[in-house]
Amino acid sequence: MHKKFQKNIEDEMLKIVYHRYRNFCNGLLKKLKRQHQKTELEKACSTNMKQTWKVINNITQFKKQKIIAQDLISTVDSPNEAVNNINTFFADVGRKLANKILEDNLHNPYKPNIFDTPTNPMVNSFVMLDTDVREVMGLINNLKCNSSSGWDNISGLIVKQNKELLSGLIVHICNLSLRSGRFPDAFKHSTIIPIHKSGDKADVGNYRPISILPTLSKILERIINNRLINYLESENLLSCNQYGFRKGRSTADAVSDLTDHIVRGLDAGEKCLAIFLDLAKAFDTVSIPRLLCKLERLGIRDLQLQLFNDYLSKRTQSTKIGNFTSEPLPVTYGVPQGSILGPTLFLIYINDLCNLELPNGKIFTFADDTALVFSGKSWEEVYFRAQSGFDKVSTCLRQNLLSLNPDKTKYLPFTILKSSQPANRLNYLITAHQSDCHRFPLVACNCPKIENVPTVKYLGVVLDRHFKFLPHIQQLSNRIRKLIVVFKNIRHVADTKLIRMVYFALCQSLLTYCIDTWGGAAKTHLIILERAQRAILKVSHFLPYRHPTTLLYKKTNLLTVRQLFVRQVCLIQHKTNPSSLGRRRADRVYNIVKFKNFFTHRFTCYLGSFLYNKLSKIAMIKNLNKISC
Repeated sequence: MHKKFQKNIEDEMLKIVYHRYRNFCNGLLKKLKRQHQKTELEKACSTNMKQTWKVINNITQFKKQKIIAQDLISTVDSPNEAVNNINTFFADVGRKLANKILEDNLHNPYKPNIFDTPTNPMVNSFVMLDTDVREVMGLINNLKCNSSSGWDNISGLIVKQNKELLSGLIVHICNLSLRSGRFPDAFKHSTIIPIHKSGDKADVGNYRPISILPTLSKILERIINNRLINYLESENLLSCNQYGFRKGRSTADAVSDLTDHIVRGLDAGEKCLAIFLDLAKAFDTVSIPRLLCKLERLGIRDLQLQLFNDYLSKRTQSTKIGNFTSEPLPVTYGVPQGSILGPTLFLIYINDLCNLELPNGKIFTFADDTALVFSGKSWEEVYFRAQSGFDKVSTCLRQNLLSLNPDKTKYLPFTILKSSQPANRLNYLITAHQSDCHRFPLVACNCPKIENVPTVKYLGVVLDRHFKFLPHIQQLSNRIRKLIVVFKNIRHVADTKLIRMVYFALCQSLLTYCIDTWGGAAKTHLIILERAQRAILKVSHFLPYRHPTTLLYKKTNLLTVRQLFVRQVCLIQHKTNPSSLGRRRADRVYNIVKFKNFFTHRFTCYLGSFLYNKLSKIAMIKNLNKISC
C-alpha cells in the first residue's frame, strides 16, 4: 500500500486507506510490545532485583552504552602497533611527568628533600594478622559476578560457584603472602582498558587507564586494605581534611564543610577566596620510593613494608582494545587505577599535603580533587595569603612529583553582595609558579596565571560567587527533565510500586545529592527544580499538565524539594550531640547560633538547630535512632 501510495500521491482514497492501515499496524505493534515488556518485567520481579533493573534499563533505554576506545585504532593501518603505542603511553606517562619536575628542580637552587623528615617514634607499628576461611568466604560472596576477569580469565562467578573448594587454597595463598612479605607475581599483571573521559576520542590523553586485575588478586588486596585502613583510622594518622575513600565520609560531607567554612567567614565580615586544583594524572605519577618512605613514617615497617614494596615493584601491564592486546610493559610509577589498595595508598601519598599549615587557609581534599580556601579582612590581604599558600602547596606537589594543571586550575572569590567583589580584577592575579622563582625577586617569572571564573563545579555541585546556587539548580533541572522520556516508556508496563522505585533511584537520588548545601536557596530558584519534579510525577501517573500541585504530592505520597531539604538537614543535625541547656523548654534541643547576616540563615549552620527545634515541638525525636527519626 505504501508503494502504491507513492506512485499515486494524488489519490485521496488510497491515501486515507493507507494511513488507516498504517496507524492500526503501528498501534498493534506498540500494544504487543508493551504486553511483552510487561510480561518480562513481571518475570524479573519474581526472581531478583538485579534482573528487574536489567529489564527496566532495556525498556527505558536509560543505561548508557560503554564507549570502547575503537577510535584510537580505527584510523591506523596496524591495530597491533597502535595498541602497543597506547600501552607505552600509559606506562610512561607518570615517568615523563615526574622527570619533567625533576629536571626543573635541577635548575632550582631551593631543593627541599621530603626524605629528611624523621620517623615519629610515637607511632605504633603496623601488623597484619593471618586471615581465615570465614573472612575469605565473606570476601568471595561480595565479588561481582559481572566484573571483567583479569589475564587469567578467572571470573568472580567461577570463584563463587566453587568457593567451598577454593576457599582453603585462597586462605593458604593469602597467609603465605602475609607471612613472607611477598605479593604473588601472577597477581601483579594488569590489563588496561581505556575509558573515555571527554574531548577528542582519537586523542589517547583523553582516556583514563582502568586496571583489570585477577580476581584472586582482589581478594588478597581487600584483606591487606582492610587491615591497613583499620590501622590508619584507629591511630588517627590520616588528615581530617581528607574525605575520599574513608568510611563515614563522602563527597557530600566535603562540599558541606567547604561551604560552611566559607559562609561562616563571610558572616564574620571577611573576604573569602577558594582555589580549585586540578592534578594531571595524579594516580599515575605517584613515586614508589616516596610512597614507601611515607608508609615507613606511618609505622609500616619490616615485613609489612616489604610486602608493600613487593606489591608496587615489578608490575606489568597490557592494554586491550576490542580483540587486540598489546605486549606487556613494566610500570615504574603510579598506583593501579581500579585496584583495591590503590585509593588507600594514594591517600597516604597526599597526606602531607592535607596536613600543610596555611596562613588563614584551609584544605579540603577528596582524592585528587583539592580546594584551598583563604580569608582576610581585605582583598589585598586575601590575595597575598592565597598566593603564598598556593606557592606552598605547589612546592609540596613538586616535592611529591605531582603535576599541577594550571589551565584547569581555577579560583573563585566569594562575597555576599555583588558590590563586595574585587574592584579591579586585573590587579588581583594568582600565579601558578612552575618552580621556586617566587623566592628570588630578581628572576623573571613567566609562569601561567590562574583564571578567575564566575562558577566552578566541585564534586558535582556548581558553586557561584554569592552562593545563590542558581546555576546548579538550572543544571540539575535539565538533568531531571531528561528523565521524562524514561517515565513515558515505563508507565505503560509497570505498576505504581515499581514506578515509585524507579523514581527514587533515578530522580530523587539526584534531588537529594548535597541538598543540605544548596537546598536553602531562594524559593524563586527552587521553583525551577520543583516544576521539573512535578513534570516527572505527572507524566509517570498519566496526569494532565494543570493537575493541582497539592493533590499531586498527596496522590504520590512524595516530598517536595523544600521538604527533602528540611528532612535532610534535620537528619544531619540528629547525628550531633545536643548542647546542654537550662531545660526550661523541653522542645528546644539545640542552642540556635546567632549570625550577623540574614544571608547565613539559608545554610545548615543556622537552619540545623532552628529546624530541629521546630520539629521537636511536633514530635520528640531526640532520643530516637536514625531509622526511627
